[in-house]
Amino acid sequence: MKAEKLLEELTALANSLEYSVRREQGAFRGGACVVREKRLVIINRSMPFEAAAVILARALCTIVPEDAFMKPAVRDIIERERNWVASHPGVTFEPVTKEAA
Repeated sequence: MKAEKLLEELTALANSLEYSVRREQGAFRGGACVVREKRLVIINRSMPFEAAAVILARALCTIVPEDAFMKPAVRDIIERERNWVASHPGVTFEPVTKEAA
């Protein structure tokens, strides 16, 4: 599956889990968060589709149930990133809640 299509499929999966996916400009890579009770995954707009798909998959791997239905290419990248996260326990990808100021 091409990277752009994979990113679309991962975005659809995030949306089905009630997460909005936004590509924004800035000095960050991206990840999942909760802002004012809205679930978001934000990805740097300047990233190529391949890198954006990895960031989104890495955020989703802690959210998506293991028995959820996914297309094979989507399941492959989710599982790959789930294994990466498991082998790097010092790096967290849990959604962070940001309270209103």
